[in-house]
Amino acid sequence: MAAKHKKDRRPTNEPSGSSLLPNLVGTGIAFLAVATPLVSSEGSPERGAELWLAVAWCLLLVLWGATALMKPKLEIRWSWTETCLAGFLVWLAISTWFVAGEGNLRAAFNSYWDYAHLLIAYFLIRQWVVNDWQRHAMLSAMICLAVFVSSFAVYQYLVEMPAQRAAYAANSEQILIENGIDPTPGNPIRSLFENRLNSTEPTATFTLTNSLAGFLVPWILLSIGWLKNSLTGETNWKRVGGLALAIALLGICLLLTKSRTAWLATLFGLTLLGLYGTSIGRRVSWVIPAAGLTIFLGLFMLGFVTGVLDVEVLSEAPKSVLYRLQYWQGAAAIIANHPIFGCGLANFQGYYPEFMLPMASETVADPHNFIFEVWATAGTPALLLLVSAMVFWTLRVARDPQPSDETTEPANQDDASSAYPLWLGAGLALVFAPLLQMIMQEVPPDFTPLLIGIIPTGLVAWVLWGRPITQNLRLWLCIAVAALVINLLAAGGISFPSVAGSLYLLAAIASPARPSFIVEDMSKKLAPLGVGAIGLMVVTLWGIQPSQARRTQMSLSTLAARRSDWQAMEQHARLATAADTWSKEGPSALANVYFQGWVNNADASLEARQPLLDSFDDALAETFQRAGHSFPLHSSAGQWLLDIYRQSDDPDHLLAAIDHDREAVRLFPNRAIHHAQLAWTLHLAGLKEESMTHADEALRLDKLNPHAERALDQLKIHDPGPWKTIENQKPGPDPKLSAKQVVENLRTMGR
Repeated sequence: MAAKHKKDRRPTNEPSGSSLLPNLVGTGIAFLAVATPLVSSEGSPERGAELWLAVAWCLLLVLWGATALMKPKLEIRWSWTETCLAGFLVWLAISTWFVAGEGNLRAAFNSYWDYAHLLIAYFLIRQWVVNDWQRHAMLSAMICLAVFVSSFAVYQYLVEMPAQRAAYAANSEQILIENGIDPTPGNPIRSLFENRLNSTEPTATFTLTNSLAGFLVPWILLSIGWLKNSLTGETNWKRVGGLALAIALLGICLLLTKSRTAWLATLFGLTLLGLYGTSIGRRVSWVIPAAGLTIFLGLFMLGFVTGVLDVEVLSEAPKSVLYRLQYWQGAAAIIANHPIFGCGLANFQGYYPEFMLPMASETVADPHNFIFEVWATAGTPALLLLVSAMVFWTLRVARDPQPSDETTEPANQDDASSAYPLWLGAGLALVFAPLLQMIMQEVPPDFTPLLIGIIPTGLVAWVLWGRPITQNLRLWLCIAVAALVINLLAAGGISFPSVAGSLYLLAAIASPARPSFIVEDMSKKLAPLGVGAIGLMVVTLWGIQPSQARRTQMSLSTLAARRSDWQAMEQHARLATAADTWSKEGPSALANVYFQGWVNNADASLEARQPLLDSFDDALAETFQRAGHSFPLHSSAGQWLLDIYRQSDDPDHLLAAIDHDREAVRLFPNRAIHHAQLAWTLHLAGLKEESMTHADEALRLDKLNPHAERALDQLKIHDPGPWKTIENQKPGPDPKLSAKQVVENLRTMGR
């Protein structure tokens, strides 16, 4: 029988027969939802650490699909929201393949699975968390998680960070050398390191402070809403005390992060709580603030994309706001150049420098705005599908009744047991997260967060255990979603599972739980299992297996380098190159091995070293085949080839160095040192006019640069100078001179 619409039926997820398998699915959902913020790195997707989360969610989808076969009738919760999100995921897959040939395909593929596993999680939560007890258990688990990370953050602020500063003060030079930093006083890199060390903003289990702050925003708002419920009618003092403890810890942690974006989002949420959580909200339609805010933000972003607004127009903004405006202007330029498929997921950092302003602070990995990030990396269709999903979700939750009103019966005590798998999964996640992080991040397990956070987390879990809080639940969830969206508009993080996971979880739980369709045909009931199995195969064979093999071989290559075992370094770099045919890491390391072998055997004849040079050329070509749109790679290649020219005296190598320096300038035109380096190599080739042009540009950009670590008077031109047996080459720059002095000398010589 074909799928048909289902109405007025009490939501259920109980299969016929044994409940072991569906309970396992529920345990897995809670385990992964709670574990994700504890184990995600928020680092480069190319590394592939988060692929393990994608594997786990695909496996859960397979298990859920298996439960479908146990039911005579499969209930599916699906709407236009899910249809748009499915289309969004399909378009992300299409845009990912257009990265190959210029961008970093490995990073794009891995980032795709960050989005994919979050949407799988959203779907499974929609299907499994369907009654009041389950909703309460899942939300309680996430509040407990927020208490857990907040407790550890406070510990970092009070104990760990002061200890690190004291250790540095006692042995600063040794610590700097161990981190590869020149210990010379006044060195801008040293100053940057010390500034970060002296920072008082904790990160807890996150990599970035802003990510921690963004994660806390919705859960402190939900806790406040639940506190209001506990104070209404017959006061539940146990829950009042527990929620007060949670709010205090989350509030202190949020203040310690000093994240103004998160503060603003929380203030926005508190305003909505004060407005719609009282009788005032009954007289003010939600459409008015939602439409007003949407129109304002839409016009503001459209102004950046069309060029009507730019950073210069808004130059009086505070520094943190100004930085974001710089990121958005660069993102708008990427959108204008790649409007359909975008520049590729996780490839923003490779394209942004091409449009980066001279005064901009850093080559960021994302534009700190989820709309600009999706638009720039995946194209206009992806953004339209995501925004459509958000609009459909908003309309549906506004028109549908509260979750607890969807049945004719009150919360059933018999449903209490259906929440036990969620509580179990959440508890297991806190215990096993250090071991999971050890596997994913390849770091020693750290049980300090567990030791610090277990007592306050246990207390909050104890007070939240019991009858679910249902009053105004849909309202609190919508406010939490709205506040998190505001945070994502100014801080980014839509591709970070540790942050975006909360958005999808809240949206799924707030969605109506009534089944939309009943599927009876066995072939149709096989669809979820098939999709999960295909996803599991793809992410394993094309993601986990090559990424893990590459990382293993690169680790062995690094160990060989420490032993000065050149042959072992080459062997493992070759194996890494072959293991992961999409990653630039293997061939780039291999090119470096051959380069070091060539320049460090200068006493050998050029003929004897020719095989090394041929292998170097092949490895370098393979590197740019896998990730050609990378200014750091072109800059490094230019330096390598300049060194080779100095020993070989072959002008072809000098011309090749110039080509790579030109590419570095093209991909990062507003970086002064790139123009300075190109001006020098052009000078060596006798191209005086072009050399003068880039020397002038280098000095012009240097005047616009406000960052000391990028100033030309703090940097050096790379050139080892002529080899001892070569006399007809131009001399190298005086090693005592800064890049600025060298460029100024070039201009003097050109007149």
